[in-house]
Amino acid sequence: MELPLNVLFLCTGNSCRSILGEAIANHLGEGRIRARSAGSQPTGQVHPRALAVLERHGVPVDQPASKSMDDLEGERFDVIITVCDAAAGEACPVWLSEAAKVHWGIPDPAGSEGTDDEIDAVFELTYERLRQRLEKLAALDLADINPLGLVASMQKIHRELGQE
Repeated sequence: MELPLNVLFLCTGNSCRSILGEAIANHLGEGRIRARSAGSQPTGQVHPRALAVLERHGVPVDQPASKSMDDLEGERFDVIITVCDAAAGEACPVWLSEAAKVHWGIPDPAGSEGTDDEIDAVFELTYERLRQRLEKLAALDLADINPLGLVASMQKIHRELGQE
């Protein structure tokens, strides 16, 4: 594939998981991965705890914004990663294009309840789940992989890491 690999993280609200995915992928990809994020029903704001967990881990965030899929219409992506949690009854957005599509279902930390420490722990777990997957993605030989191989590799990464 031609580098950088253009990745779009999609979820419903584009306030937590997809924002984390975008920032972590851009950070770990070191120019080999260019990530964006969007939502089918954006909340209009980035969750402050998502920004806090990125800051704790030293992951730079450009200017994060909760945006609609419509805002990215016409952009070309090599792979679409949906991070919605179908197991929790979330409807995953659908991106209509020729791009490869992979589903990494991860529970949404936005609705977490409990003490501040308990809620921070949920955001930390979400961060770790995405970081682990994206480290493995960044370790692939992206220049020598075809779209089918990329999807297979990304599905395998998700299966291997599971939901803990």
